[in-house]
Amino acid sequence: MLSLAPRLRTALPRLARATSTLAPGSSRDPGHPHLHYHAQPVSQPSRITLSLLPTPPAAPHSACVLGYLPPVADAGLNDFVENPRFRAVLHAAIKDGLAAGASDTVAFEAGTRPGDGYMHITDERAIPPAGRIGETEDLIGSVYVENGKIVASTYEPGPGYRLVTGHGVMTLPRGLDEYVVGVLRELDAAERGEADGEQW
Repeated sequence: MLSLAPRLRTALPRLARATSTLAPGSSRDPGHPHLHYHAQPVSQPSRITLSLLPTPPAAPHSACVLGYLPPVADAGLNDFVENPRFRAVLHAAIKDGLAAGASDTVAFEAGTRPGDGYMHITDERAIPPAGRIGETEDLIGSVYVENGKIVASTYEPGPGYRLVTGHGVMTLPRGLDEYVVGVLRELDAAERGEADGEQW
């Protein structure tokens, strides 16, 4: 079985020894800027949720959760189950983040293009060599660039993009990652404040 990145496999056993700054049954991945694992339920976990937030999700099928793994240390790529609700929130947040100019690196890349046209936004877990296009599974989406400026309304999600690959878990370009985490915090607060949660 093709395994996930080593940091994912080794982080799962740490759930039982979560630090006092996290909720019981939660652990932060030391090799990722935002990734957290949450055991659900804590006492006898039936699954591990992957989230960019440090707190466990408010609801079992929260749109804040990337997906799920079984609670075993040797969980691999074939064991990951994506949460389809998360993908919709992710791409909406990326589009808004592009409109807000959240990522200096993406804006710089747009500004250095030789002409107008579509530009790929690539996941940073597997950055391709200079001048090369990343693997389909790492192409988050595409956006049109005109006169060196991003036209955020043209953003289109990459149809082959995968949240988890053999290179690890989704790692957005700097700036966009913080923007998406901010959106997830707002969504999490909304889910906790409403009995049925926010519908996305």
